[in-house]
Amino acid sequence: MMSSSDLLAALPGLLKGAGTTLLIVMTAVGSGAALGLPLGVLWFASSSGSALRLPLWVFDRLFRGFPALVLLFLVYFGIGSLPGLKVSPFAAVAIALGLRSAAYQAQLFRSALGMVDRRQLDAARSLGLSRIRTLTCVLIPQALRFSLPGLANEYSVVLKDSALAFTVGVIELMSRGKFLAMATKDTTSTYLLIASVYWLLTQAGASLFRLIEQRRRIPGLGEQTRRSGG
Repeated sequence: MMSSSDLLAALPGLLKGAGTTLLIVMTAVGSGAALGLPLGVLWFASSSGSALRLPLWVFDRLFRGFPALVLLFLVYFGIGSLPGLKVSPFAAVAIALGLRSAAYQAQLFRSALGMVDRRQLDAARSLGLSRIRTLTCVLIPQALRFSLPGLANEYSVVLKDSALAFTVGVIELMSRGKFLAMATKDTTSTYLLIASVYWLLTQAGASLFRLIEQRRRIPGLGEQTRRSGG
């Protein structure tokens, strides 16, 4: 079993690794949201016969269909090997997980936009709001609120996928755990400890999203939306 002295000696490194893991997650989820939101709007606004549907469909199927590890290797060993291009390990992980997250978040935002009560769109038009104003002032703010539970789930998924970063040399939580297991020769205790840290990070993120959701909740809005069939 791992001794308390070994644990205390490893704690600073584990905390640093956890910090790198969180940075990967925030970068991937943040960039995924920045790309996924406009893609979700395009999905929502385009009709089934629109010319936009094909590129949106291709993006969705590519980045949701590839395993995360394969996508990471394509970015790091594929794009990074092209002449004149140099992709750092951290950038490769952020790009791969960010694109994958964008594909999932596009569908999340598309669904959230569809939850907005249609009567509000009619009211916005009757007030003379343009389509852009209706989108930015009526649709998107409410869609962001509706998407919070899904974003919490996306955070958890990206957090777990971030463990793949050690395969390209990023020194994050999983890498620190690997080094600790090699030093202590106690793989069982070490990986139970690493799993516990991932679990704590997952629970902390879920609690934060629940807090944001509670703070942003408008009393009666959810019930109104369900009754209207939105």
